Amino acid sequence: MNWPKSQSLKIIGIFAAAFFLLATASNGFAADQDGSKNARLRSGCPDLIDLIKELTPVVVNISIERHILQNSSAEPPPLFRSRPGYFDERSKGKDRLQSDSVGSGFFCDTAGSIITNAHVVEGASKILVTLSSGKVVTAKIISIHPKVDLALLKIAPPYQVQKARIGDSSSIQVGEWVLAVGNPFGLGRTVTVGIVSGKGRFLGLGPDDNFIQTDASINPGNSGGPLFNMAGEVIGVNTAIIAAGKGIGFSIPSNYLTELINGPKNGEASLRGWLGIYVEDITPQQASKLGLDPQRGTFVDEVLGATPASNAGLKKGDLILDADGVAVRNGRHLSRIISGARPGDLLKMTVLRGSRTSTVDVIIGRSPE
Repeated sequence: MNWPKSQSLKIIGIFAAAFFLLATASNGFAADQDGSKNARLRSGCPDLIDLIKELTPVVVNISIERHILQNSSAEPPPLFRSRPGYFDERSKGKDRLQSDSVGSGFFCDTAGSIITNAHVVEGASKILVTLSSGKVVTAKIISIHPKVDLALLKIAPPYQVQKARIGDSSSIQVGEWVLAVGNPFGLGRTVTVGIVSGKGRFLGLGPDDNFIQTDASINPGNSGGPLFNMAGEVIGVNTAIIAAGKGIGFSIPSNYLTELINGPKNGEASLRGWLGIYVEDITPQQASKLGLDPQRGTFVDEVLGATPASNAGLKKGDLILDADGVAVRNGRHLSRIISGARPGDLLKMTVLRGSRTSTVDVIIGRSPE
């Protein structure tokens, strides 16, 4: 069949455009298959198969055995009726050994050190770790960080294992893709994916609250497991959920892990700084009256006796503006600065008392357990 020349040119143009689009799509597909961080980040819906294969060996399931005094006859939920350690009425009031598949963890070095939540191993008489190979080994507690709900374990005997890479949680951004791996409801190795939904969340669990919020599904049993970014780095430790919420989980930022890893290695808790005051945040009206930024400073509401604060001369009504050279935003921010200091450190604080600003030197104390 013969077409007019102009129509033939149009048809040739259509085929050329189609070929170009196919070639472009093919190149894009090849780029996304190269396993690189950039390819995964560019993709609106990342392909995680290779990344998951790379990361799952660093994640472990954690079970514990503990002695409990059985004093409840509550009926367990149906899903867990066959789970080891569940009781019946005949065991009520008796001390017995209970087994629980309680959480997750991940290797932070190649010698078998494991990071998990402190609440995962609380009260354990024996800790059992299931490796990605299915092998079950015992572990012991090396150190704990109860105020941040972190614990460092080590498997025995030592094994050469693949370790996780710890990322910089301060660099994460809301909307960034993340991946959670853990042991929800004792089901075993489970992977969920989502984004960073928020940063700096305060849940009222302690002075160091600074959680990463994510919509990657986190459930009971995920506790202690890693939250990975698309570079395969741990940027959080999955820790808490809101029971009534869906798609709302919380992780401890990875930058809190440095102190745990470098802390005491004899089962003791990491030492935390302490000041000995109660604070009250400045209101916008008070800030305006004082000519200050509304997000600047916190008032001393009460000074406890025989504390670093009282020894330094801090008084009720003082407005703390700076601590350790950092502008204090509010009471929670000050609390994180203080708890991050080591007992015995000298901390210089800028304080507004009345109309006079002065520098107060505080020797940080040890936080009571």
